[in-house]
Amino acid sequence: MIRGIALGLVVGALFLALALWGVPVDELGHAFAQMRWIYLVHLAVAFAVQYGLRAWRQMVLVRTQAPATSYRTQLGILMIGFFCVNTFPARLGEAVRPYLFYEKEGVPLGAGFGLVFVERLLDVVALFLTVLAVLLWVDVPDRRIELVGRSVSLVELGRGAALLVLPPVLIALVVLAVFGPAALRFGERVAASVEARVRSDAVHRAMRLVLRFAESFVEGVAALRSPRRLAALGALTAAIFASMGLTTFYLARAFGLESMIGFGQGMGVLAVTMLGIALPAPPGFAGVFEAAARGGLALFGVQGGELGARALAYALVFHWWQFLLMAAAAGYFLWRDRVGLGRLFRFARGPASGS
Repeated sequence: MIRGIALGLVVGALFLALALWGVPVDELGHAFAQMRWIYLVHLAVAFAVQYGLRAWRQMVLVRTQAPATSYRTQLGILMIGFFCVNTFPARLGEAVRPYLFYEKEGVPLGAGFGLVFVERLLDVVALFLTVLAVLLWVDVPDRRIELVGRSVSLVELGRGAALLVLPPVLIALVVLAVFGPAALRFGERVAASVEARVRSDAVHRAMRLVLRFAESFVEGVAALRSPRRLAALGALTAAIFASMGLTTFYLARAFGLESMIGFGQGMGVLAVTMLGIALPAPPGFAGVFEAAARGGLALFGVQGGELGARALAYALVFHWWQFLLMAAAAGYFLWRDRVGLGRLFRFARGPASGS
């Protein structure tokens, strides 16, 4: 865990320097002075819509394991979980939602991790479909970079990356949906064979523990085996990404960039930002988020001089206004549901430190 934290801090510091590069403080202050602050209300509405939809999607997933769960419960778990992902170091917060599923709804931990895994796969599919849609239908300036002694088109690089990632992710979804139970039965046969040949109680206990977790995990991805539920998950994921695109669109208007960043370009900025924060990062994705957002804006010509200052201001508001909204919502649910943040961190750190 210590190595992960250290790597995140180093990467964050480098990207923060990159994000601040070439923008004088007085120009940044001028960009904020010219901002139309009323758009913070628009951003708050888009934020509420996005996380409201995420909670609905999470409820669709969790109801395969806990049919009586409520929207209110899932919204609380979602906000606390996402706040922990954005706050705990080394992405330890990813373990929080499975723990809360178990604590509040009795969902086995393996199934909880399976639910979160399915959600992440859906987001990856949506992200790379967004990349392809932007490259196909949005006017993206075709910039070129030198890579291993060759001039490479960024448009072609992005299209190639999307086409490279999408097939294995889609195959993973199909395998989980169709072959998950069969894979589990195969694992049980392998475990029985090992137990018959190895006379060790410790090995037998470890095998049974792994099988119980695998069984719960396969149960957690049961939503993929229902065409109706899978269609609902796909529709909700598309709506979530559209609401996220509204955030980048409204921010462009807040900083007077609407002539350069329409909804399609905003989806491009969103995609670049999401790809950027997949890198190792410090708590809050500090630095990495700002550099990635500036990179997305630069792709559409928002760079240099006064535009560079506006791009940095855009990135800062994009990141920290949403973080403040998330912290406020999570703080309410932590207080209202009497959930201890320290307890969540100790649970999240335990598996990580033991791995």
